[in-house]
Amino acid sequence: MLAKTRVAFGVLCCFALGALILLGRTSPPAAAPDAGETSTAALSDKDCRQCHAAAWREWEASYHAKAWSDDNVQAAFQHFGVDRKCQSCHAPQAGLSQPGDVMEVRHADRESGVRCLNCHGLMDGGVAAARTIADAPCRPQQSALLVSSAACGACHEAIYKDWSESRYRQESKSCQSCHMPAVKNRSGGRSHLCLGSHDASLIKSGARLECRQEKDELIVSVTNHATGHNFPGERHNRVLFVQVIERMADGEIALARQELIKGITPFRGESSREQIRADQTFEARFPAINPPVKAEVQLLYKAFPWYSDDQALVVAREELELAP
Repeated sequence: MLAKTRVAFGVLCCFALGALILLGRTSPPAAAPDAGETSTAALSDKDCRQCHAAAWREWEASYHAKAWSDDNVQAAFQHFGVDRKCQSCHAPQAGLSQPGDVMEVRHADRESGVRCLNCHGLMDGGVAAARTIADAPCRPQQSALLVSSAACGACHEAIYKDWSESRYRQESKSCQSCHMPAVKNRSGGRSHLCLGSHDASLIKSGARLECRQEKDELIVSVTNHATGHNFPGERHNRVLFVQVIERMADGEIALARQELIKGITPFRGESSREQIRADQTFEARFPAINPPVKAEVQLLYKAFPWYSDDQALVVAREELELAP
């Protein structure tokens, strides 16, 4: 009797499974699309690659592409605590945004970071571009927002504010002017590498280091002479400091000191007092050791606070003889 019951139960399960298969419900239901992404569902970021291979390769090599997957980004999430406001800009939902818009983290494929449709997707399903091309496959529409600094300001909110208060705004020098320069032989096109806080040459070009001796003091000046916003720009992780090492004639160290310009600031909405504003100068004073010594001065930058001093980028370096 027990055996017959088991057989009957097994047959019943088979019929039930067959019914589920016919109904197409053996797979889990598809996740609901993110709000704001349904209108761009007909487009995929990979569709962009077919016509824009060069720009795609640049994006793929950029920090936008690894805005979520980079190990240091994940470490920063843990270091400062998991804050959805941070995460939402590292894997945002599709759609061109501007300062003041509420950014939401997307549910799927966060590993691809900040991708094509985050900047080029329009909520009506269209594609934002620098110019309208009616016969192109994606029917791009000219967007004044896309080519303005405001397109960057939704995520880079504090930097956008710094830029808006600088002379660069009055001179019509946008974020794209420096971070997305025009590419030769690409009609109307700009680089999608989006170079910034991880590009050594760009960082070095933004600040000027000057040293002088006044009586028994070594005076070190750092001027933000060519950055369209505060230096360094990003509020939370970046560290900037001056290091001075004074050596005797025999090489013995007479003085080794550091002066912090900017440390970590883990909270949103903090002031920019620890950064050097555009066209302004930070100054530090160090004692000049007697007898005569040679001073080595370095401006050092860390992209993340857990980097050792040996990992810091030498933004600028000066040597000078100090008189008694």
